[in-house]
Amino acid sequence: MKYHIFVLVWASLFSLALSRPLNIGDLLKEILENLKKHGGGGGSGGTPQCKNITNSLPAPGLADGYQSIIAAKGLKSPRGMTFDSKGRLLIVDRGVGIKQFTVDDCGLLTDSETIVADISLNHGIDISGDGKTLFASNSDAAFAWTYNPNSGKVSKKVTLVTGMDSTDHVTRSLMVPSANPNLLVISVGSNANIDNGTTEYSSGRSQIRGFMWKQIIASKKSVVFKESGVNLGWGLRNSVGITEDPAGNMWSVENSADNVERDDIDIHTNNPGEELNFHGSLLDLTTPRPNYGYPRCLTAWDPSAVSTWTVKRGEQFAVNPTVNFTDETCNTDYEPPRLAFPAHSAPLDIRFTAGADAIVTFHGSWNRQPPTGYQLVSIPFDPMTGQPVASSDSDAGFKPIMWNKDLTQCPGKCFRPTSIAISPLGALYMTSDSTGEVYRLTRGTSTGPTSPQNPTKPWWWPSWLPWPLNN
Repeated sequence: MKYHIFVLVWASLFSLALSRPLNIGDLLKEILENLKKHGGGGGSGGTPQCKNITNSLPAPGLADGYQSIIAAKGLKSPRGMTFDSKGRLLIVDRGVGIKQFTVDDCGLLTDSETIVADISLNHGIDISGDGKTLFASNSDAAFAWTYNPNSGKVSKKVTLVTGMDSTDHVTRSLMVPSANPNLLVISVGSNANIDNGTTEYSSGRSQIRGFMWKQIIASKKSVVFKESGVNLGWGLRNSVGITEDPAGNMWSVENSADNVERDDIDIHTNNPGEELNFHGSLLDLTTPRPNYGYPRCLTAWDPSAVSTWTVKRGEQFAVNPTVNFTDETCNTDYEPPRLAFPAHSAPLDIRFTAGADAIVTFHGSWNRQPPTGYQLVSIPFDPMTGQPVASSDSDAGFKPIMWNKDLTQCPGKCFRPTSIAISPLGALYMTSDSTGEVYRLTRGTSTGPTSPQNPTKPWWWPSWLPWPLNN
């Protein structure tokens, strides 16, 4: 009986408020569907009953003010993510394809649907500024699909860029920057730990290039990576994470070399450092970007490892110095990083928050004892300069946000931060490829869907009535 009264009262109110004909049958059907979906309840005051998704891992460490939940689990190997213009989250699930999720009022990912079934897609994904073109990549090519933001369906697959295949680093990170929405940025890594062929720009490896994707589609002919595009940076071993800051500048995070020796000394435990690199304005496509050093120059994290070194943390050193190619050569002829990170941290993604700080995923080491990384970190930026607050030689340029408490259990019993997407409401979603999960992080009480600024729509609210009413 209470449901009948509920329906009649709200039907009358809605009819008066909207001054429109009301189809009681359609309204009743929608409310009953919501009742079924939410178990006939939903809690007092319209608050949804949020499901608590758990796993067998120890609870993560969290910085003060942060909260985290598992938003989804059971994926095969979730990698890159992007939100569409309707707030759906699209995830590259390596070995499956592209999965689409809706975000419920609890911030959980629901209604999973594979919209592109392609096991070759392995990491890169983005969506155009108008929300109507979806991009993804495999080890050899970048593709585009026509995307319907209303239905969430894809059609008309087009191959944009080819010729990127290799046997070593196989991710092809993608970005369509807001500052230059006609540009598709693609990052290609090296084909070996030390890939000497990348000293030539024409190799098409260890570099980031930009492509005018609309022109490629209009031409109806794909282009080859090493034969086309504009130079956005080279001498980059494996810059998986690429992003733009609020001013329209490009940044990347670099995965540096393993098993490095210098002067016959094994220095690989703490050297070379990973890198945060600056690439300049994404509106400037005429100024050639510099060489960032790889494979001849790498970045020092622990200068004490070599007694004869005069380089500081964050400065570059020559991998195989000669009379004519020294550490000084590296620091005068090549572009240095803006910050260094601990060796083997494996930064895989970077995003800027509304507060203009950068968030970076440290995927974690595979070749270091004790392990390092396995955490999500924040890099404070100076809003006046648009650069990191810390100096380039700092060992404290980043702050952990979320981390595995016992690194001795890694990687087997740890989550591995992989990629980041920030929701329209400001919540941060992070994939963990090794555990098949997606985490959701919020800070304080103002970023989630239940904040006063973003009140949760009651489960019983009809879809045709705007929410909230004061918007």
